Order: sequence, then structure tokens, then C-alpha cells
Amino acid sequence: MKYLNQAIKRISVIDWSCLGEQESKSQSYLCREYLRRATIFLKNHPGTCVPPFIMISNSITEPQENIEMIEVVSEIDNSYHRALITSYLELCALIDEKNPIAMNNKDLFEPVMKLYERGGYFYRREGFIYINGTSIKIADVAWEEQKPLDISDETLDALDNG
Repeated sequence: MKYLNQAIKRISVIDWSCLGEQESKSQSYLCREYLRRATIFLKNHPGTCVPPFIMISNSITEPQENIEMIEVVSEIDNSYHRALITSYLELCALIDEKNPIAMNNKDLFEPVMKLYERGGYFYRREGFIYINGTSIKIADVAWEEQKPLDISDETLDALDNG
């Protein structure tokens, strides 16, 4: 339960009521890296979902842990946020269960978690992701061919302070 417990602690410190109040360059940057990772994951492990809102239980398998019963999930009002957090927790539970696909994709949600931790969020409408007042096209973009972005705190801080 190491990964799942760490994930629950991480989610618990996010102030979900303040997301989107401050915009920064790192938020769009993190969103783009999440889109890249999500596209690669869904290409290799398709499942019923509305990309980029991956449902781990549909793409890999359902974990033994009942994620819906974790209190922090019920405290998230936004359905987009709840879907991503549920999938993140499912992935962490599967890592604890030593699921090889989950273990090979343990960093899948790191960009979106950092996005939330930095006060950002995004949503999907009509084939676009909206973040910080701008839109990013989802379809017809070869996200999997994009160069991986450095999402270290140093790089993100430089973007925000630069």
C-alpha cells in the first residue's frame, strides 16, 4: 500500500477549491506533457474513456482496493478532476499489487499531479483542452511523437519565474 498511501497523502494537501485562480506558464507545459504521456499510454493500452481522461480500470484492470471508498475522492467536486484522481489512485493501487503494466507506467499522471499541486487545471470541450484561457487541440496532433518535456521542479519554477 506504499504507492497508494503516498498518493492519498499527496492528493489530500491539494486545495481543490483554488484551482485555476493563478495562471502560470508551467501549467500549460505540464498539460502538454500529460497529453503526450496519455496518448502513448492509450495507444498501448486502449480502454473505454474520453481521452485524455484515462480510466485505468478500463485500460489495465480494476485494482483490488475499492478506490471509490477513499474519502478524498468524494471531496473532489469537479468530474474531470475526480476522473483523473480516481485513475491515479487506481494506478497506484495496481503498482502496490505489482501489476507489470502499472509498474511500467508509474509516472503517467505525474504531470497532471504537478499541475494540480501548482494550482492549475484543464478541461476538455469539442476536441480541445482548455487551460489558462488558451486551447490545445487534441486530435490531429501526434502527441506521441513530441519530445518528452522536463517536468522537474527546477524547470517548472524557471518557466514561472522567467
